[in-house]
Amino acid sequence: MTKTIFLAVAFIFCGVTLKAQTQYYSGTSDGDAIEATLTWKADETVSGVYYFTPNTSRVYKLSGTNYVQGEIEVVESFNGKRTGSGTLYKTLKKGRIVWSGYLNNSSGTQSYLYLTRSR
Repeated sequence: MTKTIFLAVAFIFCGVTLKAQTQYYSGTSDGDAIEATLTWKADETVSGVYYFTPNTSRVYKLSGTNYVQGEIEVVESFNGKRTGSGTLYKTLKKGRIVWSGYLNNSSGTQSYLYLTRSR
């Protein structure tokens, strides 16, 4: 009986912790309006997409890790090609969660990514 209870609790715990959590953000990329989603996984990986609101067909993919609390090491890609990478930092501004930072683009330039959502 004890084994059964232990296994049941273990399965429930695994089911809860393995669940990914998707969050929706608005923000800017170099000042242009974007919408984004980020999915946080139990293994500390993050994936998502963002698109410029005037042109929803141009979708950028984001993938990365969240090994350090408050930091995401992120890689950006478009049409399967890596376009940039960098670190986004978490802050709180006016009661909102903000992830922001510079991405070093494969073209040698930098772009500033700013994502925000309510708490």
